[in-house]
Amino acid sequence: MTNGELARSYLRRAERRLRFLQLAFDDDGYPDVVRVAQEIIELALKAMLREAGVEPPRWHDGGQHLARTSQEIPPGRRR
Repeated sequence: MTNGELARSYLRRAERRLRFLQLAFDDDGYPDVVRVAQEIIELALKAMLREAGVEPPRWHDGGQHLARTSQEIPPGRRR
């Protein structure tokens, strides 16, 4: 996929979430509203970066964070 195609894909996904956001809001599902609104912002930002030819950062990659903090997990809880 080209950057333009990826940008359009991100925008379509954001628009889909925007429809869900309205449903959640109308149903007083405010925790979902906040979570979905944050996803919409991330997708829109990724779309803008892709359209500009910039590789967006991998925000949800928890692996590095886990590696940095693994020693904080109590020994009995590590698997």
